[in-house]
Amino acid sequence: MTTAVPVLQKANEMTAAQVLQIVPKSKHCSSSMNECATNIQATPFLNAAMSKYGITNPMEKASVLALIAFESGDFKYNINHFPAPGHPGQGTRNMQSASYNLEYAKSIPELASKTSYTSTEGLSTDQLNDIRALVLPDEYSWASAAWYLTQQSSCSNARQALQAGSDEGFAAHMRCVGISNIGNDRISYWQAAKKALIP
Repeated sequence: MTTAVPVLQKANEMTAAQVLQIVPKSKHCSSSMNECATNIQATPFLNAAMSKYGITNPMEKASVLALIAFESGDFKYNINHFPAPGHPGQGTRNMQSASYNLEYAKSIPELASKTSYTSTEGLSTDQLNDIRALVLPDEYSWASAAWYLTQQSSCSNARQALQAGSDEGFAAHMRCVGISNIGNDRISYWQAAKKALIP
């Protein structure tokens, strides 16, 4: 990953220090981990994602960050590797399944014309991974969780609860991405994200 060009911090944008508070292990990346990103590298893309999809509420931001932190293994992974060799086509920083990666790619004007698939049903591993490759660049990968929360109708109740300041909003957000069993690790990220982002 290339190092992000420093930009002036805009009002209501997350700082790299806040992101580090949520994901402490993102301070450094091993040279052998080519999918890994530091908090400094991730922050500009996270802010761009929130802006693109109109997420301004700090509880919503916290929930998105908690999801990404867990699913990417503290920003170490951009594609699914576990259990080895990983699920075909699954990836981006919130580890979307192949069908959602296709839907996501189709929603982005500059990517929509790069795939002719209308469904992932019956596709080979290589074909699924080709779809995933479209949304792995940083400007798309870091934005997938924000896209999902704002564009999937199943998440509308979660957004309402988060905007109302309810912890139930996080549980609803996890349910709308298919997580029914919310373990302590996810809750820890959620608590850290709230502490970092909510005044």
